[in-house]
Amino acid sequence: MNAEIDSAIRNSLLAFAMKAYAQLHPGRQLIAHPYLRLIALNLEKVAQGETKRLCVSLPPRHGKSFMASISFAAWLLAQNPSTKILLVSYGQELAERIAYDIRRILQSEWFGRLFKAKIAKKRSKLTDFVTTAGGGLRSVSVEGGITGLGGDVIIIDDPVQIKDCENLKQLERINDLFDSEILTRLNDSKKGTIVLVAHRVAENDLTGHVLGQGDWEAVRLPMVATRARTYVADGFLWQRKRGELLRPDAFTPRDIARLRLMKRPGFETLQQQNPGRRDRLRIKAEFFGWFDSGALPSDSPVALSIDPGQKGGPNNSFSVVQAWTVSDGRYLLLNQWRAQARYDELRYAVRGVIRKFRPSVVLVEATGQGPALISDIRPQQGMTIHSITPSEAKVKRLRKHQKILRAGLVSLPAGNPWVTEFINEITLFPYAESDNQVDAVSMFLDFIIAHPVLEARPARAIAVGRDSHGPIPLRGVPTRQEPGIVIASRFRRWWP
Repeated sequence: MNAEIDSAIRNSLLAFAMKAYAQLHPGRQLIAHPYLRLIALNLEKVAQGETKRLCVSLPPRHGKSFMASISFAAWLLAQNPSTKILLVSYGQELAERIAYDIRRILQSEWFGRLFKAKIAKKRSKLTDFVTTAGGGLRSVSVEGGITGLGGDVIIIDDPVQIKDCENLKQLERINDLFDSEILTRLNDSKKGTIVLVAHRVAENDLTGHVLGQGDWEAVRLPMVATRARTYVADGFLWQRKRGELLRPDAFTPRDIARLRLMKRPGFETLQQQNPGRRDRLRIKAEFFGWFDSGALPSDSPVALSIDPGQKGGPNNSFSVVQAWTVSDGRYLLLNQWRAQARYDELRYAVRGVIRKFRPSVVLVEATGQGPALISDIRPQQGMTIHSITPSEAKVKRLRKHQKILRAGLVSLPAGNPWVTEFINEITLFPYAESDNQVDAVSMFLDFIIAHPVLEARPARAIAVGRDSHGPIPLRGVPTRQEPGIVIASRFRRWWP
């Protein structure tokens, strides 16, 4: 029985990885999920020289570094101790962690018993060691540079951090580094092999860059299967069903629902390995119509859509207040206030907007500063307040209204300076720097589809602003008059 196990470890990368995992994680066992078998078989083709370029796209927490970097590098040295391996990752800490685990495998009792590869004493640094047969490993970070290094096999493990998913300069820098430096580091350009293992972070990340070159084998595995698919590799057959998880032992439906709510780079990109497709709605600037604010009736019914930020400050999300009306089947965004506001600033702005537009409906997302704002808005005749708790991912919420947007049914006020930022955000969504304007749009469209008729509030002769402690003092504060409304001039910077 032991002889059979030893033979499997010698001849199967997956069996080797399972043994290595038990050593590195005492008391735990690596489950041989079908996707791990598929990856192992594809990596074996690289080791045998059948595949020269392999790209593996896998979601986080699915063992890609352990299988394709740690186990595969140790396996390569086990099969041929003279193999020179260059391993590149996004940071020095990751580079050291991977090299440390590879060394532990090579120095283990079971490895020494089954394989001839041994680390030479003359050069045995953590991230730079050689074998007695002349092979070895150099593990470096992208930031540390690879000039002067080389290898028979190059393994690239997550070259870009998730936090840099929108850092176009960093993405381009990594792609340029690959073309100008990494490709030239192969000791033999014809026989040398490269493995890239990463989760997707953007449409133009290194995975997207190399796959566009056309000479790479690709294994793309979404966390949740979007359709039934059959995978075949060296006699291995895996018939994956629609909706099947890669790791049903580790993720529950509740986990998936939580992951779907994540912002950038988004569920479709990071977990499904599908950037630029389902999660990118491709909303274009020309989809929006234009209207003249001065031509609208002064008594048009108005709905406010408020997406409150978490808190104020330049490093926090924006709060957005949008005023909408409906005219001839079109949805008109009358005006918008947007700022990285503290709660007192948000509350003050909302009260001013209510005075100006006298909305019949106020929608407030019940996140961040939302609950406090809802409790602070004073009930008024003919105005209803709706607390909105999102139950779907941001992309899914807006996708429901794609037809409305593409049909040109959403119009913007001509001549307002904030419109440029609005269009930039919604056309780049979900890859824009923020998405609070988009959230407010989705919330309004959700409401108006379910309640197509906006009722105007009862007319009034004059209204004096009040807060929870009585009238807002206006003495000494310059004001401007509009029909039936008194507004402090400090709102001019928000409401032209």
